[in-house]
Amino acid sequence: MREFRDPIHGFIKVSDNEKRIIDSAPFQRLRNIKQLALTCYVYHGAEHTRFGHSLGVMHLSSRAFNSAASKGDYKFKADPVENDRHIKWLEQILRLIALTHDLGHAPFSHAAEDLFPFKNTNKKERYKHEDLTELIVKAEPIAGIIRDIGREYKSKDAPDDDYDITPEMICDIYNGKIPGANSEFTLLRTFIDSELDCDKMDYLLRDSLYCGVSYGKFDLERLISSLVIAGRPHEAAPILCIDSGGINAFEEFVLARYFMFIQVYFHKTRRFFDIMLSMALKQCLPEGLFTVNAEEYLQWDDTRVMELLKSKADQCKEAERIIKRQRWVCVNHTKTHPNGDSLKYFRSIERRLKKKFGEEKFLVDRSADKIPHKLVPRKYEIDSEEIILIMNKKQNRFTTISDESQIISNLTDKINIQRIYAREDISDAALSEVREDTED
Repeated sequence: MREFRDPIHGFIKVSDNEKRIIDSAPFQRLRNIKQLALTCYVYHGAEHTRFGHSLGVMHLSSRAFNSAASKGDYKFKADPVENDRHIKWLEQILRLIALTHDLGHAPFSHAAEDLFPFKNTNKKERYKHEDLTELIVKAEPIAGIIRDIGREYKSKDAPDDDYDITPEMICDIYNGKIPGANSEFTLLRTFIDSELDCDKMDYLLRDSLYCGVSYGKFDLERLISSLVIAGRPHEAAPILCIDSGGINAFEEFVLARYFMFIQVYFHKTRRFFDIMLSMALKQCLPEGLFTVNAEEYLQWDDTRVMELLKSKADQCKEAERIIKRQRWVCVNHTKTHPNGDSLKYFRSIERRLKKKFGEEKFLVDRSADKIPHKLVPRKYEIDSEEIILIMNKKQNRFTTISDESQIISNLTDKINIQRIYAREDISDAALSEVREDTED
């Protein structure tokens, strides 16, 4: 057993085989993939990487799973000894999913997502970082280490495949390619990809710390302690729930993510440089795209991209802007949740500015949009996006979080911030034009 000292979670323990994954070249690459792309141009402390985040998600997924499994009446196996063994096996699968879930991220993370090629000629669906993750996990050296871990579990009085762990299993669970909507593997995926997942828990706290803000903080201990694995009503399959005492902690968690999007992830300067990065790489990368050949793709990280942009700065204005941190000025923007009238007014300002100063002198961003949560504010139905709340453990009565929380049920309007950026040489005049229009 080895330990990593983490600024968020303290000591993170890893097994010898998990350490082999961490020491591998695909995982070490994450040291050079910034978690928040060019957000460090706004919050200078935001230099943290996918490396620490991946360790944190693995650590939290273990904590959350064990906490939830220790409460409630649900048992994976009738025999107590076999149940404990089954829980340890599921925990190991979950840890491997968490540890490897970000291996396929492109340089500068989500800022480069639109630089993957299309999957087919109709150009309707691009490759995603999850697709690259799958390729990397199923290739050496990661695949071999996962199989070694699987053999450890099979050797413990399990001559058959009941307790095997394979790279294919890890990928299929994470990508939702598993039979039966209500299997225990669906439960595992909930800890990594849901409205109550450990991925969000870690990145909110980690991003808050490194950005030096408080928006993403929430009561992690209370939230984890409120998790329960229970049987779905009238079915045998397990589901992740929160007990009634965790309502406020969950509300705080959802609000933390909401405010982080508004204040950090959709910050006007960060959004501008995200757009510049995408535009620059479309001009500077071979064929304007990242490769989906796993071996070649793994050679790309933030450092290589920055060197490429430096070498092209005299030919590509967008690359030069990134290298020199030259930004355009945001001269107008909508509210966080604009209605029809405010969007109509925003577009009228846009037309006036472009007509007076020239269309090429403005950049309009309409991509800062996000749904605050996917929790459906309606009566309980079988819905994979809804968090079920155990209101009364003795009666085993279920309801939904949106039924019990006015905050959650009301926080449904989409974030849709739109902005107009003006080139430096006309920014003052453009701002004056906007102010005059506002005063009129």
